[in-house]
Order: sequence, then structure tokens, then C-alpha cells
Amino acid sequence: MRKLLRLTLITNITVFLIVGLVVPNIFAANESYSQDFRFNDIQNIGFMIDQYQDNEGAFNMILGTFRIAQSFKPNLTPLVKVDLFGYSINDGKSLEVSIRDNVYEQDLTSVVIPAEDVPDQLSWFECDFPDIEVEADKTYYLIINQEGDGQFIWYGNYQDDFYPRGYTYSNQEYTSNWVNLSDIFQDLDFCFKTYTYGDNQAPNSPVINGSISGRFDENHDYEVYSFDPENDEVLYRVDWGDDTISQWLGPYESGEKVIITHKWGEKGDYVIKVQSKDIYGDKSDWSTLEVSMSKNSFIFYNSPFSKIFNNLQNFILFLKDIF
Repeated sequence: MRKLLRLTLITNITVFLIVGLVVPNIFAANESYSQDFRFNDIQNIGFMIDQYQDNEGAFNMILGTFRIAQSFKPNLTPLVKVDLFGYSINDGKSLEVSIRDNVYEQDLTSVVIPAEDVPDQLSWFECDFPDIEVEADKTYYLIINQEGDGQFIWYGNYQDDFYPRGYTYSNQEYTSNWVNLSDIFQDLDFCFKTYTYGDNQAPNSPVINGSISGRFDENHDYEVYSFDPENDEVLYRVDWGDDTISQWLGPYESGEKVIITHKWGEKGDYVIKVQSKDIYGDKSDWSTLEVSMSKNSFIFYNSPFSKIFNNLQNFILFLKDIF
């Protein structure tokens, strides 16, 4: 009889917990999902390339006292951002990037790329402006301009018509006359990529391997890598915690281990942050690694215990990335 009462009591408690705790949480989860579905759907959507011209090396032009434009005809809408291929040879100059449907009319959308975000070495870089709706097969103009005596170099190619859906133009400052550069330089097209939304997935958060302590006046190597769900190539940028942030490095193969090096200028505790993105521009969350740089190396530094601790820390980050 006592066993029966105990079993009945346990059963009643179990039912109470299921009804009182689990069931409301299920409905709450469903309600939350229903309320947040649109927001999550927008936030998690990826990017895909619509129009592009990526043949470079045969031609480049320096922005002087004029603007340069590349026309294109989109297939998809909306237009959400563009990539350019070039670099700046004069520090302290921001870059204005805009889209128009007529070179003589107002901008449809635009963004100012701060000088520190314009690469000082030849590479692709992102220009993320407010989204706009575009019409398929209608001509639009990608226009770039640099403050003052511009020193941005935009790369492209000519003679072979690598992008038959557009032309290039230049506009002297303080004038309204646009000149067709494709007539002067046969079939010239600058390097660009236009993006719309797609179902691309961002890479996983990067793994960071390296020493967590050492001398502040010595170079320290760190290994980073990230896997992309579609096996796309991956780029990395690094915030070293001392007001030094790298430009995007790469691209590298998905999962390829990359060595990055840094020297801190003074002793202290720092947080290394690394972010990855695939070649379509979808970014991962930041990964972090706390390090301490002193005048003298700790006994712990480069010891077997240091390696064990680093491996344990990286394993924890790996588990966080999975769950």
C-alpha cells in the first residue's frame, strides 16, 4: 500500500511539473517564434552576387578632381551593397559611393566609407549602403568620389568586353559633363560586385589558437580558421585590443589555418577579437581570446601547462560554437 501511495505521489508530481512548467514553455516558445519570425528571417538571410566584373590588372585609374562611374543592369532586387577592387595611396581620404539611375540626377542611395576602412593595399572591400529597390535590365550607375585631392585607385580591364551590360564614365569636378571612358579606352569596365539577398550562410565563428601571455615587445603568432557551411572561401579581420584593427585578410579556403602576427607596444591585458566572412559578405560572430603581455615572460608562457590551457580554452569555444 505504501509503495502504491509513493508511486501515485511521484506520478502526480511528474504530471504537475509537465503541465505547470513544460507545457507553458512550449506555448511561450511558439508565441515568441511567431512574434519574432519576421525579424529573425530578415536578420538571418544571406547575400548573393547579382552583377560583377572581376577581371583586373590591365587598367587602373586614380581619382583626381573628378568622379568615376560604372553602369550596370541588375537582374535582381533589392540592391543591398557593392564591393569595389582598389586601394588608397593617400591617407585621411574618405570615399563616397552612390547609386543613381541617371548620372545627372540625385543619388538613390549612398554611403561614405571612412578613410580607415579604405584599404591601403589592393583588395576587394565592402560598401554597404541602405537597400534600394531596382528594376531588372534597367541601367544604373555606381559612382565613386573621394574628398579633396583623391588618391583612390580603381582597377579594371579593357579591350576585351568583360562586362557587356555596362560602360564607364568620368566627371570633372564642378562640371556637369560626363565622359564615356569606354569610348576612349575600348570596352573598359571597372571591377565591382553588386549584391542582393539570398540564402547564403555565414561562416562559423573563427577558432583562435595561440599563447595567452608573453612579452609585449615581441611578435606573437596566432592561428585562426573558420569553416563555411557551403565551403565558400573565407576572409578574416582582427581587432588586437590596442586600437589596431586589420583590414579583411584573404580570401582563404574554408577551414584553412591562417597565421596572423602582432606585437603589442606596451604591457597590459588585451582581448583579441577575430571575425570571419565568406566571399559573399556574410559575417560570423566575433571570437575572442584574452591575453596578457608583460615586460618579462611568465614561467607559464610556452610551458606544457600553457598549451593544455590553450587547448582547453579552444575546446570550450568550439563547444559554444556548436551549441
